[in-house]
Amino acid sequence: MPNSVKQELMRCAAARAWLSSEAGQTPAEPSTHAVPPVVMRVSAHPSADAYVVREVFDPSFSALRRMSRGRLVAEGHWGESAHPAAEGFEALADGRTDLAPCYTNWRADDYPMAQLLALPGLFPNSEIGTEVAERLYAKYLRTEFERPGLLMGRLKATGAYHLFSHKPVRRLADLRGMSIAVNAGLDSRIATALDATPVALSSVELLPAFLAGRVDAVSLADGSADVFGVGAKAPYRIEMGVSMMNMEFGLSAAFLQRLEPGLQAILNDWLRAEAQAETQILYGLGGALARERFAAAGCAFLELPTHERMALDERMADLADRTTRELDRRSLPASRFVAEARELARGLAGKDANQLMRDAIERPLRLLSPAD
Repeated sequence: MPNSVKQELMRCAAARAWLSSEAGQTPAEPSTHAVPPVVMRVSAHPSADAYVVREVFDPSFSALRRMSRGRLVAEGHWGESAHPAAEGFEALADGRTDLAPCYTNWRADDYPMAQLLALPGLFPNSEIGTEVAERLYAKYLRTEFERPGLLMGRLKATGAYHLFSHKPVRRLADLRGMSIAVNAGLDSRIATALDATPVALSSVELLPAFLAGRVDAVSLADGSADVFGVGAKAPYRIEMGVSMMNMEFGLSAAFLQRLEPGLQAILNDWLRAEAQAETQILYGLGGALARERFAAAGCAFLELPTHERMALDERMADLADRTTRELDRRSLPASRFVAEARELARGLAGKDANQLMRDAIERPLRLLSPAD
């Protein structure tokens, strides 16, 4: 069963403390020059009043100001006000923004290795998925992702994806022929493996398509289903949980180059903590709060019986194996990537969410460096 709000509040206590300034943060040395702060424009498609903006982005911007002693500040541009959701790559390159969604699953053919982060069954939870993605980034993903003008800002695993449906689903056969709104990439392949028809849509397109009946169901994490309005409008939520997507924010290389080395290091450390805090708050606590809202709105929660669940897991294991082998045949190191990801996940299994958050604050990985 999913965790309750009370359980999630305990699990993400360190993340909430960091966002509310109660956690210890290593401050930057005070500036010796009376100069205006550097402003980093952050753009994303949720609305300004969305849970993730109120509870994660806005307080994390305050954390960045504290960490830099006011020398680096973030400025949010929400609801596609700076650029359409899918244009984050281009908006970073042409200077419309400095930090923005660059979801590789929207362009899966261009980022094949990154799709492996969404393999069914790879990670036990989103906080471990986020930590492992960061650890594997330099070795396996940097060359694929970073292009002229574009750096990796942060990687973040989502919560587990479930189905929000117009129809009840009590067995796998009920999915046959259903149209399911999905992220492109692995989420699309998962729908196909379930004998459904995937319909790739961006997050802001999900609710209109669902309400208009253009899709039978939406594949989405609980926290995201709340942010984009799907969960409270769905008659049914079907517990699936076979995979978690990875949501990347790209960073403008030109912006990073404007920063002195000390501020570059602070930005790197902030991005590491923000990624872990966001995955815990949006998908953990936010997911639990969202489920309460869905139930209050009349959404019925359904689970597959045990034998159907076993059949689902078998299909997903086969999909993961086939996907890995396909990339191996393209001379990409997919099997090594998956083996290392599983080993790292096993090694982190003894750490709870609070410890992973403390690690992100106290021992952040170095994904950005002055050399970048």
